[in-house]
Amino acid sequence: MSQRTNDALFLAGLVLGAVAGAAAAALLTPRSGAEAREQVAERGLELKNRAEDAVQRAQQVASDTVAKVQTAAHDLLKHGPAADATGHGGGI
Repeated sequence: MSQRTNDALFLAGLVLGAVAGAAAAALLTPRSGAEAREQVAERGLELKNRAEDAVQRAQQVASDTVAKVQTAAHDLLKHGPAADATGHGGGI
């Protein structure tokens, strides 16, 4: 075969492969572009809401922890450094 025939066969195969790939993609794609964009937007909003919920829970845990530390610090200052966890002075 000549170089020209090989080039033509290669080009025909390339075009046929591109058409077959496009057809397969069109047939196998589960949803249209608009539907896919809508799904991505909905998923983004869902993730945003979940992140906001996680931040609120973290803030609540942090607030609770700060309150406990403040209470413990107040008790420690009130009873002195020799007091143990039961509130009794232990000393050395």
